[in-house]
Amino acid sequence: MTRLLQASLLFTICSILASCHDDQPWARGMVDGYAPIYSTEASLKQISFQVPRKTVNPGKLFTAGTLVLQEEIDSGLHVISYQDPAHPIKTGFLRIPGFQVAAIEGDYLYANNYDDLIAIRLKTISADMSVGRIVGIWKQLNYPAGKGVYFECVDPSKGIVVGWRKTKINNPQCRRPEDMYDEPSQNSTRNNAGMVAFHRKLYLVTSDALAVYSLAYPERPVLTKSKALPRAKVDSLFLLNKELAVSYSTQLGRYDTASLDNISLFNNLSHCLKVRARGDTAYAISSRRNLCGGLSSILIKFRLKKDSTGAAELGRLQVGMANAFVIAGNYIYVAASESMSVVNIAGGKFESAGDLFTGGYLDIVNNGNLLFLRDNKQIACYSIASSPVSPTLISQLVY
Repeated sequence: MTRLLQASLLFTICSILASCHDDQPWARGMVDGYAPIYSTEASLKQISFQVPRKTVNPGKLFTAGTLVLQEEIDSGLHVISYQDPAHPIKTGFLRIPGFQVAAIEGDYLYANNYDDLIAIRLKTISADMSVGRIVGIWKQLNYPAGKGVYFECVDPSKGIVVGWRKTKINNPQCRRPEDMYDEPSQNSTRNNAGMVAFHRKLYLVTSDALAVYSLAYPERPVLTKSKALPRAKVDSLFLLNKELAVSYSTQLGRYDTASLDNISLFNNLSHCLKVRARGDTAYAISSRRNLCGGLSSILIKFRLKKDSTGAAELGRLQVGMANAFVIAGNYIYVAASESMSVVNIAGGKFESAGDLFTGGYLDIVNNGNLLFLRDNKQIACYSIASSPVSPTLISQLVY
């Protein structure tokens, strides 16, 4: 009976980790694999607001009122005040160990601190700020990257997994699936699909489900609904109009934000594309994170139909090596490797409105009439208030 219980427990753990797979013969004896690197340092769960510092590994941009938050990869967010857009000021650095994803709803920032969800009120951000926390929502580092690799099963009692090391394992009990649909892109360094904040709710993907949390009490998100997802690994989660888009390696699913019911699946949209939509029209560029078919300089226009398994392609436009884009008013602004491209979409149009050859941009976000673009050296702020077709450079904040 004891052995039966042990076997049952092991199977349950492996199923949760999506690591036990019977399609291929299981190796025995000493095999090449990975061992988790643990840390028990209390500082890994300490969130702090520190003095401004130099940006070393710049990442994504987020906007919140007059603030721009810039990711410092894996370690936190630079907080930048644009109260005077012509003279931006770094006000501090929000240290969040293990940071990967964030979402902003009203005056609150939601982010991951390794496997925990944290909530911080931006208006009161300071050295003695209050931090809300829900422990253990994700298991983002509980397995190494790579299809079919063996690894030592994670033991939570040993601490937080902060990485993996290659080693020899005797009779391994855990293995990553061979199924390509469960494997993140080799170019992806993140195991977290992201978060979406919308109408006082927070949406996220756990190891096996799409979950929604109520933000009625912003510092204390409460789980209200959870829906199992297909076995395929979720690459990203984002808002598509007023619906949730769940991107997999071979398709994109649309889910109702209230019921979490699946509305439709598009087999020709996947993690290979970055998608934005307005109404039943969607626009997409190649995903630089996954690079499924190599580099592309094309912006694609689609028609979305709820009763179809495919998005109907309506046109293609050359826009340079695009990294990101936003839709603002009647225009699309594309952050490209050699310029910022402007595309006119007014009244169903889909035509180039010009290019600003001001540098190579990696990301773009907008807040009202302001555009924020980043490269490897600075954040540029443009205004589209007076001339949307020809944005005006207001400031450049060097890292």
